[in-house]
Amino acid sequence: MQSIDIFFTSFKNPMEQSLFSDYLSLLPPDLRKKNSQYIRWQDRHAHLLGRLLLIEALKSYHIENNIWDLIAYSTHKRPYLTLKGYDFNISHSGDFVICAIGKNIRLGIDIEENRKRNLKDFTNLMTPDQWDEINGASCPLKAFYKYWTIKESVIKADGRGFYIPLNELEVKNNTVHFDDKLWFVKDFVFTNGYSAALTTNQLSTFKMHDVNFYKSHLV
Repeated sequence: MQSIDIFFTSFKNPMEQSLFSDYLSLLPPDLRKKNSQYIRWQDRHAHLLGRLLLIEALKSYHIENNIWDLIAYSTHKRPYLTLKGYDFNISHSGDFVICAIGKNIRLGIDIEENRKRNLKDFTNLMTPDQWDEINGASCPLKAFYKYWTIKESVIKADGRGFYIPLNELEVKNNTVHFDDKLWFVKDFVFTNGYSAALTTNQLSTFKMHDVNFYKSHLV
């Protein structure tokens, strides 16, 4: 059984500008430019912290040199590692950023803050059976986010994103079967007020790693 490493971090307040700039200098020019185009500090932090988590994740596999040269993008703009056998995926929502990495496995991860929503606006996201379960749950919003994160993690693992119709993804016995592919899905307790899910193309376990980038040291 394969093991996945999940690195996560949080940002409730802006970090000191000098520290932010030092971290930003670790990114290649194209990513620094992209970061500067975000207007909200929260978006700039989420973008930067996701890449810092990737640096930490790769370091755990003893990959530290020229890492930005190892990242390419699929036709559907999914980032992947050209280094054979490795896969990673990044997600962020609210105050949290999360990055999953594994070897000899395909994966996708999603995290969502459980913000209040009018569920009627998302009719096309779920199957009729899933809506029955959500509407009958003691906490419909939590049940909704459980399925949402699972589906998001599946389409991220698949790589085609929203080209896949979410209302066609059935979840049975912690698996999703779509287009002759079998995905193994896990929704898990991340932190209060958030839902998270991990999808892989084979059975796996995972370990969580909490990283604090607000301490004054570079990764």
